[in-house]
Amino acid sequence: MTIKILLACTLCAAVASCSTLKPTAFTNSTVKTDPVKFFIGKTKSYGVTEARNGKPASQITTETEGIVKDGVVYIEQDLYPGNGKKNHRTWQLKQIDEHHLEATANDIEGTARGELNGNYFTWTFRLKVNRGFIKHVRMSQHMYLMPDGETMIIRSVLRKFGIIVLEITEQFKK
Repeated sequence: MTIKILLACTLCAAVASCSTLKPTAFTNSTVKTDPVKFFIGKTKSYGVTEARNGKPASQITTETEGIVKDGVVYIEQDLYPGNGKKNHRTWQLKQIDEHHLEATANDIEGTARGELNGNYFTWTFRLKVNRGFIKHVRMSQHMYLMPDGETMIIRSVLRKFGIIVLEITEQFKK
């Protein structure tokens, strides 16, 4: 009986490892994401936030404007969460090589580092927040450029102590 349990666990682990989608799986897509180019000029997003239980919590919109100077994209972003209180974020985004980008922002601790493959871009960073005793959360973002080249879907997951505290799904349009 112990052998059967061991085999079942091994099979489950093998199946789970096969189902994990890696960023390189997007390398051969016909549409190529270029966050630097995408965020130059004006973009606007509409999205929803979901609470820990997966239920919609609020709506969110953003307006961004990016300019290039000395190989760096400077992005001014206004975020309008469901509570109506505007937040402002200033980004500095730079492409390091064909598959890697880095960014800093006024509400990010350190540097955000991301990986770019085909129409997919992902990164994780420490976001500063001011929610009582919580001073920061870990934010991971997954960005998918749609075939029209003008629409990007962004899925953000915010975690504290490894526990999901908020998820955001947004559609950005140029």
